[in-house]
Amino acid sequence: MMGSSPTMGAVLNDESPDPKAIPAMSLQRYMTLVGWGLLVTTLGQTASIGYYPIRFLLKDKLGATPLMMAAFVAFTTLPWSFKPIAGLLSDGLPLFGSRRRWYLILSTGGAGLLWFAMGGVTSNYKALLWVTFLMNVMAALASTVNGGLLVEGAQKHGATGRLSSLRLVIINITSIVGLPVGGYLATKWFGWTALSAGLLFLSMVPVTLLLLREPRIAKTVGDASAFGNAWQQLVKVFKSPALWIAGGLFFLVQVAPGLYTPLLYYQTNTLKLNSQFIGNLGIIYGGMGLIASFVYPFLCGRFRLRTLLYFAITCTVLSNLSYLGYVSWKMALVVEGLAGMGLTLAQLPLFDLAARSTPKGSEALGYSLMIALWNIGLSFSDIIGSALFEKYNLTFMNLVWVNAGTTALVLVVIPFLPSRIVDKKEGQSTAEVEVPSVAPATRTCPWAECEAMNPVNATYCKQCGRLLNV
Repeated sequence: MMGSSPTMGAVLNDESPDPKAIPAMSLQRYMTLVGWGLLVTTLGQTASIGYYPIRFLLKDKLGATPLMMAAFVAFTTLPWSFKPIAGLLSDGLPLFGSRRRWYLILSTGGAGLLWFAMGGVTSNYKALLWVTFLMNVMAALASTVNGGLLVEGAQKHGATGRLSSLRLVIINITSIVGLPVGGYLATKWFGWTALSAGLLFLSMVPVTLLLLREPRIAKTVGDASAFGNAWQQLVKVFKSPALWIAGGLFFLVQVAPGLYTPLLYYQTNTLKLNSQFIGNLGIIYGGMGLIASFVYPFLCGRFRLRTLLYFAITCTVLSNLSYLGYVSWKMALVVEGLAGMGLTLAQLPLFDLAARSTPKGSEALGYSLMIALWNIGLSFSDIIGSALFEKYNLTFMNLVWVNAGTTALVLVVIPFLPSRIVDKKEGQSTAEVEVPSVAPATRTCPWAECEAMNPVNATYCKQCGRLLNV
């Protein structure tokens, strides 16, 4: 995954100070701040640098089965499905006079400290479960606020495709770095993982203080007017059909029975791959995905988004089918490269759609709602896939077919997406969208001496008055 945002005055009316008091942020400044935020909140996740250390800790030290592991991951990552609550707070309830700054500082600082705490509870399943859950609460809040900044900058500078591409560039960089490093850390004391991820989150605090320019908002948490504004943001989002259609598409793409946990057990138990090699596969996956990320800025300015969405779903299906060739360590290298490029090309139009569909003034809430639907679908996907793999003895290869087939069904949703959003290229206004002229349906009068053109539903000729259906 892929117009200007309103000023604070547009969101909070006359309570905002003069916007001239603080210079507007340039696109480059947005990209630097959002880019580092994406790096921190992606690389620092339990799904990145912590992916293999946590899973091998569960599998080898705590004796988790595939379904137990999927349940642990689904529960601890549940906060990522409630990102809209964080978006509502950031958009509608300023903290210490700021919509973004203090939420970002407190959440990244809290996530860093909770990572440190995770390092001290590795022998207790329940304690690890709850501390990981709380860490993800803070990480999800940080990611939501950063997503709001991404949408603000994208809409303000007409760069939804470029900033969505930046998002996938960072995600693939984290795959190149995070998964191999995580594979290495999985062979070491878990405390090194906790320390590395914790320091990474804490690094966002000085970056935010240095780069984020934001006018002070008079309304703060606790003010009745602030709660009223939050309610207005909520109503605006729930009345946006474009957002819900796009969010539904996100959910349907992800909810297909997943390959993630079954793939890990297939890699280790069937192919006998070790954790370091599995982690190193992330270099290939992320590297090919990185190449795809640089391609999209050229595509989004040349093709309508609807065309790119058809391309995205097709890429998802074909990329998942490539796992049918995952039969040896050599083929694993090939398949991971194909999947990295194909799935990145598939996600970019989807995140572009998310940025375009988000209502102005509700950037964090709207964008996080769609990402939450993505994460909910992903959680269900992993549990369904793991259950089919463990309880119903579906082989990994059969699971690949099920995944590809259910994903292909999403193609039927794309025609229902709003034209004003998907039938234009990046940077093209709605007024510039070419609407093909359709000639009115007509029928010719059958009488030779007349042959006048009449509406297709006419009964008598408008010129000679004779009956047309002879």
